[in-house]
Amino acid sequence: MQKKDTRLRIYFLIGAVIGAILFMAIYGVRVLNFTYDGWLLTGKDLQQHYLGWKFFRKAPWSFPLGMHDYLTNPDSISVLYTDSIPLFALFFKLISPILPATFQYFGLFGFMCYILNGGMASMIVSRFNKSRVFCGVSSIFFILSTPVLQRLFGVLSENSRRTSLAAHFLILGAIFIWMYQERFKDYKKDAVAWAVLAALCVLIQMYIIFMVGGIMCGYLLSQVISKRDWKRVLIDFAAFCGSFGFFFFIVGGFTSLLSSGGTGFGFFSANLNTFVNPWRYSTFFKKMGMTDLQYEGFAYLGLGMLILCGICFIALIYKAIRLAMKKQLSTFLKQNLKKRYAFYIPGVIVVFVFLILAFSNLVYLGKNIFIEVHWPTFIDNLLAIIRSSGRFIWCVMYMIMIVALFIITKIFSGKWQKVIVVVCICLQLADLYTPMLRLQNQYQKVAKEDDSLVTSDFWKTTLGNYDRIVYYPCNGYNATQMLQIGSKVSNFDNIKMSNFYLSRYLTKKQERIRDRENAKIFTAGQLDDRTIYLIDYARAHKYKDICHIYEVDNKIIAVKNPILGLKEYTDFLVGSTNRRVELDMSFASLGKSFLHKGWHSQLYKDQGAWTTKQSVIRVYSDDAKVIKVTIDYKAGKKKGTTYVKMNGRQIGKIDNLKSGSVTFEAKVKPCLDIKKVKYINWLFLECKTVKEPQKAGDTTGKGIMVKKVTLSYVE
Repeated sequence: MQKKDTRLRIYFLIGAVIGAILFMAIYGVRVLNFTYDGWLLTGKDLQQHYLGWKFFRKAPWSFPLGMHDYLTNPDSISVLYTDSIPLFALFFKLISPILPATFQYFGLFGFMCYILNGGMASMIVSRFNKSRVFCGVSSIFFILSTPVLQRLFGVLSENSRRTSLAAHFLILGAIFIWMYQERFKDYKKDAVAWAVLAALCVLIQMYIIFMVGGIMCGYLLSQVISKRDWKRVLIDFAAFCGSFGFFFFIVGGFTSLLSSGGTGFGFFSANLNTFVNPWRYSTFFKKMGMTDLQYEGFAYLGLGMLILCGICFIALIYKAIRLAMKKQLSTFLKQNLKKRYAFYIPGVIVVFVFLILAFSNLVYLGKNIFIEVHWPTFIDNLLAIIRSSGRFIWCVMYMIMIVALFIITKIFSGKWQKVIVVVCICLQLADLYTPMLRLQNQYQKVAKEDDSLVTSDFWKTTLGNYDRIVYYPCNGYNATQMLQIGSKVSNFDNIKMSNFYLSRYLTKKQERIRDRENAKIFTAGQLDDRTIYLIDYARAHKYKDICHIYEVDNKIIAVKNPILGLKEYTDFLVGSTNRRVELDMSFASLGKSFLHKGWHSQLYKDQGAWTTKQSVIRVYSDDAKVIKVTIDYKAGKKKGTTYVKMNGRQIGKIDNLKSGSVTFEAKVKPCLDIKKVKYINWLFLECKTVKEPQKAGDTTGKGIMVKKVTLSYVE
């Protein structure tokens, strides 16, 4: 056994070294610098993870250990829900006093993922092929699996940068236990192995526990089929669930503050073409059809692995024909099935279940729904916790790789095995060259913080005079704004926020409770003098006479006491008092709040909003009866005319192919109550030649880009 352990360690070391080399080649050493954090402040998920760690680090210790109240004040939340890798967060917080002021561990985590992914893959392959060359080369398929390239640090322009989801060594670890089940005959050793995996899933990435749990079920089913070992089932399940429950409690995972899941099961799925669809991760092939949300089920095998699978298929057909000609095919299949049925049956069941979950009830082939299954609402609610179910395809992807390498081992001689796998890995590397180069260019250069939405000196100086930031309403600002605000807040020691971009939303009940409490505070004029309230235009209008309201970087802040040097907020009702209202329609502007319906989803840094067949803007009048409407716009690519109407009356028209500015005069009605629809004025932009978009981002449904709408009082 000791000799076998030594050999296994050698295989692990081979894969680990290759993983380390590939990580350095792609990402370089800069991301391993513990004091370099600019690359983590470039937006989206990476920024969420890092800021989650920064706030957790400065918070005092509490119990459960992962809890702090810096992001959902006055309530506490776990570091688990910023995907800040609790295992690392807890350890480095423990030694925080000896760490530098700026400290990040995400580069180290990525490095460890490559090492462990490679080591585990090499050991798995060594189960059926003892060649160190074969195992080492084969491990590259796993190390550079496209979901890992996509997830670890990712490309800045993509919405899939969730670092902890690259911990695929947890999935491979579960497969390892199954394939090396004879090494886990001892009940205690077996239970400890699954308990450790459960703990690591909780402390690294909770979602992976569903995949590991599924593989464990397959493993235990094989034990029942082969040995009727129900005792092992009970022990392992108890160990796995007990470990999960214990560490989930310790890290603070149990909470009533956040929703357990979300809507959208079936949309974040895998496409039927996922194994051959390169998306943006191929040098040779272009993206195939898929929906915008199916990046969650991305599992492109790569050119080299696809050719390897093709070779396996041809070799199997050839062998089957030869056996059939000798009338030995039936005997061969029966003997093989009899010998390994305890492994095959659970394996097929696990793959089938993972495929069902990955493809979901909305099965897409390209951009079209191939199969749609309707089921009761309670099933949808139950599956909400795993709504990004396309991720289950990763397990199937790895099983395909393992089976392909196994077939090559069993059918070809030792020399040909190495030749085939080396040629295929060369093709794989060539195919992945462009995406790897893209990552290399992004992470081996010095990156700077993206703070384009918080450029005012207010965030660097005046902010330090306050202890708390309250969002009212809770969901009044989008994730990008909250991240950039949070980044500035993190530079001060004791400022807490009432909301943040988390992996789960606050429950609707919690949002209502908080909004009611803040409404009472504003109505009574009892604002805290050490609190900044980030409010929306409706609250600014309602409470303009109760507190001091300012506009900072397209954000509305309300405070109890005046702040010198800040621009006072201008109300949005046009009239004799407020004679000019400018509605900027760029991504993070205040004007976009008045976009009603019929607009394309805006992307970060968009300078305006694209119209569709019929787009509507809400216009509010104080005492104005006639106003001038000036529209600054950018031309689209669809020929046609956009007709401008106010309350159903045409007031002008715009040529879709010419950029510019147009001004029209319109009659409006006073708004006696902004909450009542009958007092709202509706500005329509209609174009018959523009089709209704079929989905977000559909360019065929774009008319013109409205950059700014200016409302001027006439009478």
